[in-house]
Amino acid sequence: MNLFAELRRRNVLRAAVLYAGGVWAFGQGLSQFSPALDLPDDATRWFLIAAVIGFPLWIAFAWFYEWTPQGFKRDSEVAGNAPSRHASARKLDFAIIGVLAVAVVLLASGYFISSDAPVETVAQATPAKSIAVLPFVNMSGDAGNEYFSDGITEEVLNALAQIPDLKVAARTSAFAFKGKQEDLRKVGEVLGVATVLEGSVQKSGDEVRITAQLIDTRSGYHLWSEKYDRKLTSIFAVEDEISKAIADKLRVQLVGGGGQSLIRVATTDPQAHALYLRGIAEIARRGVALRDAATLLQQATARDPGYANAWAGLSQAQELLPWYQLADWSESLAAAEQSAKRALALDPQSGEAHAALANVLRDRLNYAGADREYRKALELSPGSSEIRNQYAQLLNAVGASEAMLQQERIAISLDPLAPNPRYMLGFELVIQHRYPEAAAEFEKVLAQTPDYAFARFHLALTRLYQGDDDAARAIARAAAQQAGQDPATIDALLRASADPALRPDALKRVSGIDRIEIAKLDDLAKAFWYSQLGAREQALASLQRWVTDAPVGQRFNGVRWLRLPTFDPLRDDPRFRAALRKMGLPYHPGTGSPGSVEEKAQ
Repeated sequence: MNLFAELRRRNVLRAAVLYAGGVWAFGQGLSQFSPALDLPDDATRWFLIAAVIGFPLWIAFAWFYEWTPQGFKRDSEVAGNAPSRHASARKLDFAIIGVLAVAVVLLASGYFISSDAPVETVAQATPAKSIAVLPFVNMSGDAGNEYFSDGITEEVLNALAQIPDLKVAARTSAFAFKGKQEDLRKVGEVLGVATVLEGSVQKSGDEVRITAQLIDTRSGYHLWSEKYDRKLTSIFAVEDEISKAIADKLRVQLVGGGGQSLIRVATTDPQAHALYLRGIAEIARRGVALRDAATLLQQATARDPGYANAWAGLSQAQELLPWYQLADWSESLAAAEQSAKRALALDPQSGEAHAALANVLRDRLNYAGADREYRKALELSPGSSEIRNQYAQLLNAVGASEAMLQQERIAISLDPLAPNPRYMLGFELVIQHRYPEAAAEFEKVLAQTPDYAFARFHLALTRLYQGDDDAARAIARAAAQQAGQDPATIDALLRASADPALRPDALKRVSGIDRIEIAKLDDLAKAFWYSQLGAREQALASLQRWVTDAPVGQRFNGVRWLRLPTFDPLRDDPRFRAALRKMGLPYHPGTGSPGSVEEKAQ
């Protein structure tokens, strides 16, 4: 008998269509409801594998058994053209129609049913060529080797950030997931990336094993995985292999084309490399850890004077020390400049070294020189959120508003969980009198980082500028308490800002202030509050003292404060213009950018 005719007679074809329709409908539902049900990333994949395995079993069952009113019977027990066969066929037809209807409804709902964060919007906003390098797990059995696995992670991340067409989530955001078993779909949505790299590092003596796997955050599929067993002397080659394999898998053109290495062999001394990794780990901690960072990086450069990365890291640590009141400004900036230039002499193509030198020049108010170095750094490391954020702060200080906003928004897209880029974005929006937008940015910072007192203080100022005095005082009291300041003092100053009758008492309080938000700014703090309270002459006198007496790096930190709306009443005064010129800044009305950084520096 013809096989096709026999398949029809036994209703096997209908059973196959029903099975396929059921798999399709269930798969549609699984893909749509997995996030709500918190199912594993690979639930859909395992269902499809099981469905494929089950298909021949289903077909075999349909061949040997017939569905009758009395239940399932072997085919040999049912007559060839028995009415029960036709009844079974009709039931299968209805079942097929029902299953296909459910599948169509689920498919349509995926397109037309929206939520607060539609899947389509997320997909469009996430570039296909994008990646987050999650912290590699330390498998060495020794917590003291944590710096090593973190360092490997950071070096691979930095290598990938050199690729112009690849979006790489920055360190702060990627390391926010350290030690957490997060659903990779959530990681992809939060960081705005289509893939993640995760792995482990096992170090024993001079041997190291690195495993790495590249995963699609949308499907959960493993795109690539590899294991490397190497000597520590070849660690850079392993990092380069990993970076190139990822770039190839994502079909991204490597820097310079061809097989050019993304990671240079920076040192042949494993101990110098270990000291460097420990040093950059301490830099990431900030605060007093910067002293240890400088010491470790000095030891690394002593072991290998030709280690450019270590010199660049040392420059970064030295430049940061005075910001945390851990060293003298002049001495630290001189040492940081020397270290940055040493790094550039060894490796002129180091984006980190150019950025380190730019930070020094910026602190010294050499705006044009800093601008050139930042641009060069971004040319070499276009995916670095940190460099963009530092450059944006320079642009903010000199009034290049639109360029600043552009750089900071790119930095936020690369490092969405880092508080400082979004805080600085809000700061610039306040300067432009775009208060609702600024408040929204500060609130986002506080939602992610509740202890970020800078953002809370500026949210209070924004509410004050908006005329919401009660909200401003409530937020400012919380910010003062968080920063270890007196809530009653800040409350009294803000009350007096709104009520001239209270100003005489408030002005007495100002004379005793030596801090504004967290950083100690002395006479600039007084100039700020005097101007806020309408005491023009006292504000200008305090400003002139600050411009003359403040350390150079601290002056750069305060430059951007002079652009806040608080100082608007003073902008036309010749003494205010003279203060700006003394800091290398021209007088310019309004909040726009009158010219390039080079023009401002002249």
